[in-house]
Amino acid sequence: MKLINTSLYCVLFSFILSNLLAAQDADVLFTTEPTISPDGSYVVFSYESDLWKVPAEGGVAVRLTAMDGFERAANISPDGNWIAFSSNQYGNNDVFLMPVEGGEIKRLTYHQANDVVESWDWDSQTVYFSSNRYNRISSFEIPISGGTPSRLFDHYHNNVHNLLKHPERNEFYFNESWESFIFPQRKRYKGSFNPDIKSYN
Repeated sequence: MKLINTSLYCVLFSFILSNLLAAQDADVLFTTEPTISPDGSYVVFSYESDLWKVPAEGGVAVRLTAMDGFERAANISPDGNWIAFSSNQYGNNDVFLMPVEGGEIKRLTYHQANDVVESWDWDSQTVYFSSNRYNRISSFEIPISGGTPSRLFDHYHNNVHNLLKHPERNEFYFNESWESFIFPQRKRYKGSFNPDIKSYN
């Protein structure tokens, strides 16, 4: 009886080991929303609902999050110290913050709207995100210390997304077409809602 059990355990162990080795050699599919570090040394991306970090030249990826929600839209601060990202951990997307090397995750927004991280201010102290709190979509900012988010373009622009701030001037670049927000995969769309790059000072 002991010999049968030992043989069964050996077969089971061999099966598990072969599956693990096959999984390591398999191509990783469906990685999304990559963002590169300011110094170009590593990439953070979404895979299987978590954030992962891998050297830019390739290699072993390290998982950064293990939350219950889907983590996406990661964006690394200009000083290379922080990762802002969105997660639907509590039902809708909120903005979260964590150190690049891993560690405590801090929740920055607590609204029932869909808050999606877009970029950073160049001082690495403010996160910009899009949200459907007003109109269809608007741009907001929130300090990394937390607090109440502020809307960037009151009474001016609707559907603002893909927002970036100029590194030297107090000027923002963005898209404003609902087409580019709802259908980002249509890169060469030439219809009446063709998205333009706009700027606002």
